[in-house]
Amino acid sequence: MKLKDLSDQLGISLESLQNFIYDFNIDLGFCIDDNFNVKEEFKNFAEKNIAFLKKYSKDHAKEKTLSDIAKVIKVSEEKVLEFFVSNGIPEEAAKNIKTNLSSYLIHLYIGGKYDFIDKAFPEPDNYNNKSLVGYTDLFFYLNDMLDPFINKEQLQTWGISKPAGIVLYGPPGSGKIFWARKMAQMIGYEFVHVYKDYLAGNLKTSKNSFTNFLNTKMQHPKTMLFIDSLDELVSRNENQTFFSENIELINTILRHSKKDIHQELLVVGSAEILSLFDDEILSPGNFDMQIPVFPPNSDERAQLIIYHLVQNLVEDSPLLNILKTHKALCKSFWEPIANEMRLFSNTMIIDFTQSLKKRLYALHRKDETKNIELNDKILSASFNEAKAKLTAEYIKRCAVFLLEAKQNVGQDFSHRILELEADLESYQAKKPPINKIGFKQVNEESAVIVETPSPSAPTDLII
Repeated sequence: MKLKDLSDQLGISLESLQNFIYDFNIDLGFCIDDNFNVKEEFKNFAEKNIAFLKKYSKDHAKEKTLSDIAKVIKVSEEKVLEFFVSNGIPEEAAKNIKTNLSSYLIHLYIGGKYDFIDKAFPEPDNYNNKSLVGYTDLFFYLNDMLDPFINKEQLQTWGISKPAGIVLYGPPGSGKIFWARKMAQMIGYEFVHVYKDYLAGNLKTSKNSFTNFLNTKMQHPKTMLFIDSLDELVSRNENQTFFSENIELINTILRHSKKDIHQELLVVGSAEILSLFDDEILSPGNFDMQIPVFPPNSDERAQLIIYHLVQNLVEDSPLLNILKTHKALCKSFWEPIANEMRLFSNTMIIDFTQSLKKRLYALHRKDETKNIELNDKILSASFNEAKAKLTAEYIKRCAVFLLEAKQNVGQDFSHRILELEADLESYQAKKPPINKIGFKQVNEESAVIVETPSPSAPTDLII
């Protein structure tokens, strides 16, 4: 049974069932297996709680005012208004807002509890075994977009053809290569990574060899050709010596893709900024599908910290023992620092965990008692080291991405866009001095000092 079959059985839309899983942060491992079949425990839960799922589906399907939301979740309109204002929406605009955001998701953000869901789907005990950390909404979005590859009957029944090329776009370090690999896995294609430097070399001498490379790859069924930094390759600027040759090469790739009907060659490129592309490149029949890859939200940042800390550790690992001693294998420990990692990319989170591991290892070598403290000093030092990549240029890239994502997929990712807007707003300062605030760890009294913008004074970026 697939999720679509379950949604039909329950009498609700597939979209609402997918959004229910995302809104309540249910680990996909509880819901579906590697072949996208619904797991028995999730099916049983859905059948047992069909009345709630229908209420959720009804709420999800319509635009809602503050009053509508307040009635559904049984709180005051002031509480709902405070949620939107705290996420960067001006109060007067928020009073008249109509939103597709789930009332239940808003309830969770303002402190609502759904114990029957938490009990059925507890936080995973072992993050090391997770194949996907967060991003459930993007996973389902991709599953829908890639359906022409998964459902072979779409062309005959709906006339929907496969895209000739796909562009994954997002800020630096957001995980575009990871998602390209995940896409290849989802549709059963071999993943072949073609680096920009390989294509941008001396094209006049390598053009024939690359054509031969394409012809060779076309002999293998179901191949995904992933081109790194495609936007840099085809953008026209003073440093781009081979612009016309690059464009010709990309067109060659697309021509191969179009004529490769039976062997199924799919071309996917990564980009930071869509507006760098000529309209022709993104036109139907070329790279006609564009998929956004967002920086992780606050909850995902907490999960990713745990995932990257425990990845590949053996059972008797000293690091694992330190984390267990400090009860740092649950999200609640990391949520304070994750909340301060506004706009952090996946790469920056990896930098944070690597810095933390090195510092703990250094202490472990020096301390004969092995009584290592996971304290604020170590966390603050690792945080500030990772934050070095949060430059003004990076923040500007995030702002451009936000504008492009709002234009292209605003309705599909309204919740992410709202949080990303609030994160960007936090870097808008009015004037120095910068207030220093701290975040406390579980059972800790001392604070880690993090620079954040003052709520009053001029418009500028504060890093």
